[in-house]
Amino acid sequence: MAVGGIQSGVGLSLQLVKAALDEIAASVRLRALPEPSSHTALVVSGVESSEVARSLGRVLVGLLLGAVRCNVSLAAALLVGGADDREQLAGDVVELIGANNSFVTDGEILFRDTKRNAWLAEGLLHVLLVLQNRDPGELLGGRIHALRQMHPIPTQQGFDAVALYVRGDVLSLAIGESKASRLDGSGQLTQAAKIFKSLDSGDHLRHLRQELMALEGYLSTELAGQVANSVLKQRCYVPSIVHEVPFDARRDRVTLKDLTPPREHKRLLIIRLQDFHGFFDAVADAMREAVTEIVV
Repeated sequence: MAVGGIQSGVGLSLQLVKAALDEIAASVRLRALPEPSSHTALVVSGVESSEVARSLGRVLVGLLLGAVRCNVSLAAALLVGGADDREQLAGDVVELIGANNSFVTDGEILFRDTKRNAWLAEGLLHVLLVLQNRDPGELLGGRIHALRQMHPIPTQQGFDAVALYVRGDVLSLAIGESKASRLDGSGQLTQAAKIFKSLDSGDHLRHLRQELMALEGYLSTELAGQVANSVLKQRCYVPSIVHEVPFDARRDRVTLKDLTPPREHKRLLIIRLQDFHGFFDAVADAMREAVTEIVV
């Protein structure tokens, strides 16, 4: 049965994605630490429940299918439906996260640690940015007006997240870099800071301008007029570190202090998991199950 030319099942699938976003929003909390002076540290909690893992898996499959537009609104419809699309999506999901959670050989473990977990962590950052507009004061401190779609493959080059948001009356640019390491969160934060330092040095600006041109079309005329003149100067760096072994996010870090943006525009997301691999396994399972739930 179709409603307005859209399969009714697809509409139900979008409702499933919306409900999953609602579940994540209701469960996840951000808490700012009073220290340090080199950056703003935000502890992300409430991620590691079975409900959030299931919902995150559903949302990530929805994102692969365009469930959330670049203006952070829910799509009117998914451009998929039927057995053929479901089979194609199932193949894409297996390519992204594997057919199961068995990683025994060196090659399988390398895939898990450098591709699967990295892509899922990037997806978590993307979802947190999608939810930013529900409480604009938490993650960025302003409303997102355009958000680049997340990478469809784990090894795709480029910034992990790019968003245009308004802080006060000023259009600002948020650039996210996601890292996932069970043992070495501190070292991964240093690696993320190096990427931001290269941006400060003028590297990647051509790539960044291309990202901005792609997002400009989602802005109002008034906001679009700010892109060329000021947005590159109004940068916010968002390193997102998913880890298990704790590291000291409260201490000042020279690698972050030396970056161009002021403290409030260097926003470190600290996502500590009690069971690092178990969390990613649960999200991966939920993604595989979501293929049949979302594409009907």
